[in-house]
Amino acid sequence: MIRRTMIKASMHKRAGLVCRLVWLLAVLLTSSHAHTEPRLGMDKVEGTSSIELMPSEAEVRAALAQQPKLAATKARLAGQGQEALLRRLGPYETHLAVGQQHRRPRMSLESASIDRSLGLERSLRLWDKLAVDQAWADAIESRANAEQSLSELSLRQQFLEHWRGFLRELLAEEAARRTAASSEALWTQAQARRRLGELAQVDEQTAKAEQLQAFADLIEARSRKLAKIEQLKKRYPLLSFDRSLPTAPAQWFGLLNAFQKLPTDIDRAEHQYIEQSPFVLLARLQGLELGLQAKRIDLDRRPDPSLGGFVSQERSGAEHVIGVQLSIPIAGQQRAVAAKLAVHQLEESVSLNEELILEMRSDLRARLSSWQQGLLALKPRWEAYALHDEAAVRSLRAFALGERSLTEVLQARRVADLQYVQALSQSLELFLLKTGLELDLGLRWR
Repeated sequence: MIRRTMIKASMHKRAGLVCRLVWLLAVLLTSSHAHTEPRLGMDKVEGTSSIELMPSEAEVRAALAQQPKLAATKARLAGQGQEALLRRLGPYETHLAVGQQHRRPRMSLESASIDRSLGLERSLRLWDKLAVDQAWADAIESRANAEQSLSELSLRQQFLEHWRGFLRELLAEEAARRTAASSEALWTQAQARRRLGELAQVDEQTAKAEQLQAFADLIEARSRKLAKIEQLKKRYPLLSFDRSLPTAPAQWFGLLNAFQKLPTDIDRAEHQYIEQSPFVLLARLQGLELGLQAKRIDLDRRPDPSLGGFVSQERSGAEHVIGVQLSIPIAGQQRAVAAKLAVHQLEESVSLNEELILEMRSDLRARLSSWQQGLLALKPRWEAYALHDEAAVRSLRAFALGERSLTEVLQARRVADLQYVQALSQSLELFLLKTGLELDLGLRWR
């Protein structure tokens, strides 16, 4: 009887050990699959050809074609065409003069009579002023075309800014989703350990609270993303917003190397940027206009004469008079003052143009330098995340075996998630920086 009891106790003990081993094996398997993010290989590019964060050129052109600002630009262009025509014609009008007077001699035996007159007079534009006005009109038309190009570029830049906000909402959603997935995995492990005692049950409650908080953050991030989509759909109804951020570094490197490669020669890129920039072209044309305006005002120091002819009947038609008259205004001091003012305005415009070009050169150099240095820092950042992520996975396994506390697991996971968000954010900002440079250099959405 005693031996039978000992055999039963031994069998129960073995069964308990087997059950515990099975439980530990299940925990290890669960922890090994708890983190579902792709492993971070730097040597392969997977699926980069199918990832498109930016709309195509045709999509952007169709979306911008419906913007009211584009219609306003076309209307302004038509108005500037009339402005150029007005400059060619000049403010010269023909004046018609009709007169009648009643003549009644007081010291003569002649009877009263009626005199009538008809005259035409027109200001004459001097030939040198005509040449300046024609050149000024050409400059107005060129400025109008430059303003249209600048308006179109401004529309594309505005669209890029709106799209940047949308992509950042995608980033916030991905960060919240990542945290929610990690919290879910941790809660699963804490549930598996709840039978180990009171402390394990406290860990389960803490993990559950972390999971609920992460889930609430995910809902808020998604709601902000949907709100941004609704805002952009109202403005750009033809665009599709079915996009998702890549999560592997190989995909990001594929995106950053795709489309157009940015120039590595900063001096050459600077020259290209300045020569084809609508801002610089418009500033130069405005300076040209001011120069022609100053020259025209200086020429106006010699007033335009007026030439006229008239015909009159006097003494009730008994006498006919035909005459020609030439009138020349006497210039005052205001013409000389206006000429000096125009010269000062021209000098100011030249200085402002130089300041604009200097600012654009320095801005381009700073952005190109940020792009090059950011690329150098991107790979180490992803590699650092991979190490932190692996440490967090191992910490979760150790927690399942009772070798780590919940606090240590949470700290390791938060560090890994923070590194992931930083790497993802830097990748996105580099992509947006590259897109902005491509737009300014005329390589995207032409």
